[in-house]
Amino acid sequence: MKTKFNFTQATLANLATPTHQIKHYIVRDNVQRGLILMVNYGGTKTFYFRTKQNHKKIMFKIGDFPYLDIETARNKAFDLYKNIKNGEYSPTKQQIITLAELFYNEYLPKYAQIFKKEQSWQENERMFKRHFITLKDKTLNELNRNTIDTWHKNIGKNSGIYMANRCLALIRHVLNMAIDWGFITTNVATHIKQYREIARDRFLQPNEIHNFINALQTTHNKQLQHFILLLLFTGQRKSNILSLRWENINLCNNILYLPDTKNNQPQQIPLTQQAINVLNEIGIKKTGWVFPSNDSKSGHLENPKRFWQQLLRIANIHNLRMHDLRRTMGSYQAIIGSSMNIIGKSLGHKSLQSTEVYARLSLAPIRDSMQKATDEILKY
Repeated sequence: MKTKFNFTQATLANLATPTHQIKHYIVRDNVQRGLILMVNYGGTKTFYFRTKQNHKKIMFKIGDFPYLDIETARNKAFDLYKNIKNGEYSPTKQQIITLAELFYNEYLPKYAQIFKKEQSWQENERMFKRHFITLKDKTLNELNRNTIDTWHKNIGKNSGIYMANRCLALIRHVLNMAIDWGFITTNVATHIKQYREIARDRFLQPNEIHNFINALQTTHNKQLQHFILLLLFTGQRKSNILSLRWENINLCNNILYLPDTKNNQPQQIPLTQQAINVLNEIGIKKTGWVFPSNDSKSGHLENPKRFWQQLLRIANIHNLRMHDLRRTMGSYQAIIGSSMNIIGKSLGHKSLQSTEVYARLSLAPIRDSMQKATDEILKY
């Protein structure tokens, strides 16, 4: 495909949409120097003016095609080119928009809602509404390293270091996209130091399991009881079990099929006899949600936080999250001597790095083996 040609309404309208792997590509106008069109995965097409000044890339967003016609785009690009040649350009003359305008008008519709899973971009939106209050009305040229560093530390103080780091990662990415879209030339959040995080290793301890199961059996909500048991017996993510459909369960081969996972790869999970018993107790159906709900927008059960807290109070268990049930499966696999590779596959980890938290637990069978070998040595 040619990347430089005379822009016409027909040629731009007929440009192919890039694949998910490519994400976007750029074509240049033969008529007006510096005028380019960026075609994004999802079909949006946007005019930009791009050039260099003092060896630095300068890029201005001009407008979206076809709402902005080619002649107007060329005129705007020419005016920008003339201003730069006459020395009238300065960073403060870039398009001045607020961080909120960038997030809601550009980042969400043109990136997050296209490339991220729905649950992920909705979480980004909730995070922005709650934690970006002091930054959202600042224009991009008002943001500086000190402002963002102070904001990051305040979130760490009030909402914890993990949330602070998630927010910092989000603003870094939003500002990186702003560079690609021509709103700014540098990312002031790049070199701000994150808090040091410690990987969580909480799981149901042997002395807690009896109380946990007993408390679960005393609850009257069978649907939530079944849901918690499936979390425990499959070791899968909460979102995958909540949105589980009957057509993805193969009881002939005792396999749970997850077509859409966090790492963007489908996964097959072997079902244990205990998991099969739970599914049989629910009542096998051919179609529909395994955990349907008439009260949710999705049509299936949503995050039962209140039930979980009540369950922990009855069981007298503290500092346990639903996600820790997933870690419980991995931890006990490690305790009985399963390899990191087997644990990773059962939990759907994309890399062994995600499984390394269980490595220390697998020392017990290794120690037992070494002890037996030592005892054998000393027999002679």
